[in-house]
Amino acid sequence: MKIVLPSALSDWVKTNRDLDHQELVREQFFAHFPGFEAQYTLHCSDRILINLLRTKLSQNEEIMPIINQHIGPALQYYWSDSKAWHFLDWENDTTGIISRAAASIFVGPEKATDPEWQNIVQSYVREFFAAAGELSGWKVPLRPIVQWVLPHASACRDLRRQACNVMENVVQRRIQEAKAAEAQGAAVPQYNDVVDWTMQISENNHSAGDIQLALAMAALFTTSEIFRQILIDIARHSELLEPLRQEIKKALADHDLGLAALAKMELLDSVMKESQRQIPISVGLERKVIRETSLPNGTILPKGSHIMVDSSDMWNPNIHENPEVFDGYRFMKRRHAGDKSSQFVQSSQGHNVFGGGRHICPGRFFATTELKLCLVHILFKYDFRLESGYSSSPVQSGVYAAVDPKVRLEIRRREGPEDCPL
Repeated sequence: MKIVLPSALSDWVKTNRDLDHQELVREQFFAHFPGFEAQYTLHCSDRILINLLRTKLSQNEEIMPIINQHIGPALQYYWSDSKAWHFLDWENDTTGIISRAAASIFVGPEKATDPEWQNIVQSYVREFFAAAGELSGWKVPLRPIVQWVLPHASACRDLRRQACNVMENVVQRRIQEAKAAEAQGAAVPQYNDVVDWTMQISENNHSAGDIQLALAMAALFTTSEIFRQILIDIARHSELLEPLRQEIKKALADHDLGLAALAKMELLDSVMKESQRQIPISVGLERKVIRETSLPNGTILPKGSHIMVDSSDMWNPNIHENPEVFDGYRFMKRRHAGDKSSQFVQSSQGHNVFGGGRHICPGRFFATTELKLCLVHILFKYDFRLESGYSSSPVQSGVYAAVDPKVRLEIRRREGPEDCPL
């Protein structure tokens, strides 16, 4: 059972310490079940991963060249260099790009491009969300029993075991490298990735495999979803292509590859946020009531109850003019008018996809960097279009929605394009 609050209470929910998002996720996604340890790791009370996402992965200029150098080969691998029109394998060839880009910083050079590792993490994310839905169909007392035989939950245990074995080998290899270097009086190899950062945290008790699967869960599904929606929307609105390319060229000419250049890609940022608005998720700011608390009008919210906030303001004509129309310039115009909440990474009452308050998505800056870099490569290297006559719309499931899973998107390597400015 969920209690849905009106959007006017968004700020109240964001600041109320009697409400907790992490406890809700741990409960709703079975973090205490074997095979689901990654969910516990991500939302553990020690907040190791959340703090790492907020520090090392937020607005870290040093990681940008690393991500960038992995995107070109990933596109060649998944999208090919063929100059003939061909269809994408929609889910695989979009998730694959995001997964490779993220892996360059998550798992580092040993496994970022390894097909076996990519298969493990991508399969785990698919199986995890399928398992959560599978378990939710059973009555609460039966879940601890049936989880041992349900196929998706069993797959999670197997994939988690594989991931932990792979990552234990990576960690041990790095430890041996460091010891060998010290013995020879040489410099210890340095890595700029999550594996290295977590190895340096003395109080970290989570396995490297669980950390990697936790990051994959947090980063792959949501980022791949918005990536797919952006591709759909730009394909529908080809008039945006040339303005986007010109903006990107100017930003990179003025600032080289860095956070300043990405910040100047305001039209791209606006298109991304407008695409995010096209996925009709009806609720946000989900929380568990950890102590009995009262709404401003005196209504009691019992301890243990689950709440969510109405997100329909994202399509409210009083907030968004002509909300049913896709306007790639919508948020750029607002930004120029002084509305700072119109940036992709920001959250507001009228657009709360990233949550808010102390539980606002800690990985949103990393996701923004990753998406913009991927889109720059694609815009300059590929033509893409929806199959003639194909009409795409998100799939609604209760209060949630997903990008059209059956999209027919055609791509080809651009004929003699100007060089990609990255």
